[in-house]
Amino acid sequence: MYGSSVPSGFREHRGSEAVDPFRVTVLAFTPASADLARAALDDAGLASEIGVVQVSADQKHLGGSPGADGQVIAGPLLVVAESVSQLEQDMLVSSIDRDFLLVGEVPEQLALRARLLRERVMRKRVRLQEAERLRKETIELTWAIHTAETVAAVTQTATDGIRAIFGAQAVALLLPPDPAAEKDSAVPLLLASPGGELPDVYDFVASRTRERVNPAEVWATPSPWSTEKRMADLSCEKDADLLQALFHDTVGRAMLVPIRFEDSATGALYFADGVAPARRTTFERSLIAYVGMQVGRAVSELWLRDRQERSEKELQRTSAELQRLVNEMGDLSVVVRSIADAVNVGVIFYDTGNKPVLHNRMVERLLSLTGFDPATGLSKHVYASDRRTRVKQDKNIISETLEGDQRGLIYWVGPPDGEQRAVVTEAHRITRPNGEALGSAAVTYDVTDLANAIEIREEYLATVSHELRTPLTSIVGYLDLIDDGYDVEALGFGKEFRTIQRSAAQMLALIRDLLSTSTRELALRVEPVDVSSMLSQCVSTFRPTVDAAHQTLELRMPSSTVLAHLDGGRVKQVVDNLISNAAKYTPEGGTITVTLERDDDGILIVVSDNGRGISKSDQSRLFDRFFRARDAREAAIQGVGIGLTIVKTIVDAHGGSVTVESEPGVGSSFFVHLPARAEATPLPTLPMQP
Repeated sequence: MYGSSVPSGFREHRGSEAVDPFRVTVLAFTPASADLARAALDDAGLASEIGVVQVSADQKHLGGSPGADGQVIAGPLLVVAESVSQLEQDMLVSSIDRDFLLVGEVPEQLALRARLLRERVMRKRVRLQEAERLRKETIELTWAIHTAETVAAVTQTATDGIRAIFGAQAVALLLPPDPAAEKDSAVPLLLASPGGELPDVYDFVASRTRERVNPAEVWATPSPWSTEKRMADLSCEKDADLLQALFHDTVGRAMLVPIRFEDSATGALYFADGVAPARRTTFERSLIAYVGMQVGRAVSELWLRDRQERSEKELQRTSAELQRLVNEMGDLSVVVRSIADAVNVGVIFYDTGNKPVLHNRMVERLLSLTGFDPATGLSKHVYASDRRTRVKQDKNIISETLEGDQRGLIYWVGPPDGEQRAVVTEAHRITRPNGEALGSAAVTYDVTDLANAIEIREEYLATVSHELRTPLTSIVGYLDLIDDGYDVEALGFGKEFRTIQRSAAQMLALIRDLLSTSTRELALRVEPVDVSSMLSQCVSTFRPTVDAAHQTLELRMPSSTVLAHLDGGRVKQVVDNLISNAAKYTPEGGTITVTLERDDDGILIVVSDNGRGISKSDQSRLFDRFFRARDAREAAIQGVGIGLTIVKTIVDAHGGSVTVESEPGVGSSFFVHLPARAEATPLPTLPMQP
């Protein structure tokens, strides 16, 4: 029977009566047309299966049209019209279950057209039912994909699900590694269903896929939905190697669906339909692209979850490490603080802005002696090395030390009528291993015992020197009287007398030098001096001595006169001491050179020799009082070690500088730089070393 072809599940019920949703109704506008239609249906044997309804001309609208008995007509409609003018075109083309024919065509075509209309509607319903199934199962598959716990589970679920829903011959998924994962843990995945994982061909498949679908074009699409437009059809004629790698010899054609992942990563879904050309509707292709999009999102979410878990583990590890370091720093801080408080040195740490950050207990003690006022940051009881001259309150010794202006000077802190301590402050820059500055540490040493010892020594030397000079002056005076009143040569003891006279003069000069070095303040008599003439006198004085030692003494200076404001007698003493030292330490046949030069802000006197030279270790103490180099002591060279101390004292008093360059076995050069105009003011000369 005609009605037996109704698909299962498509019968509707109205009350207790089953209604065929595919029953065709013939709609006629006149009684004659209705009678003609019934006759044609009777002739075809379809009168019981196809109803005829007559409506008035003003009820010719279709779909939900009331019949003659007032019931609404549902299902396919076949309209019989007297002429085309009775039809509304929009009504006929708006639905696939509408058709028409003219009255003259009814006898021959009514039965055929009714059957075709019914078949068309049934196929439409089947397609709609299939589309709904695909949509519903695709949504269920999407849910399963998003609830998978691992990337491998997502891949397996997607490939198996697509095969089951769309009836594919085979499906494969190409997933890139997580771009943010570490290299060892960033594992790509290529899985086929059936077939399983294909790690050996991943690189080849990924490369060929990039040739077929450009990743840049995939990411250039406005949204993941647009990837459907980037699909590529694969065939055994053009892509045999790619299909062989994915599916071996079982597939001749496939669809390639690009997939977008997090951080611009791309992958692909391969959908194989067998040897015959794929016959997939646009709706099906859209659903397949949608599944690919959901795979990309699900995998990206798993990547993000894994990244978060890695970040949380790293954060926990870092937190534990930081806590350990904090505990260690706490212990270390206690140790450092205890050590800092235990040493007899004041330590203050300043940040890069020269603001004090921390200090030890010794600093607090010294600040209490200075009468430090925290409100103003000033101290009342800070004195110079003489213990009497108060340092100006607005002078910041620490800041100047940090800047390198007052490093190594001795100050006395404490009221003059109370406890006073001698201190020396030095500064050290503190940096990270990469050189970045962290701040500075000002270190204050309590050198009271050393300063007192030096002061006692100074007083002792001065007292002894004065006590020795008085009788020695008398001895020298009486020797002069004897020399003037008697002819010692005629008396037969001239040689002995001259030896006594020369030794007494040497002792008197030595005592004079000791008094010079023990004097706290060296007074200068600054006046215009012809330095060229002075150096010529010095060289002339030593010429007999160096000639007797078979040495050469040279003088090099500008042709024009060199003038300077300084203490000529003291500077001559400097040059004499340097030439004397050079003569002592230069062997026979050696050369001593005295050079005078002008520079931008003063004069430079250089005394050079090619004698023994001085070791690096001895150069650091060369200007210390009573210091003598080891080789000088071993060679028994005459001297007590105060000549260079006198040189430095005089040069410092002029505001100049003296330096040395020497190499053992090569010789030495002493450079004396003096300002063109020295200040006639005393200079503290308390030495820093005993």
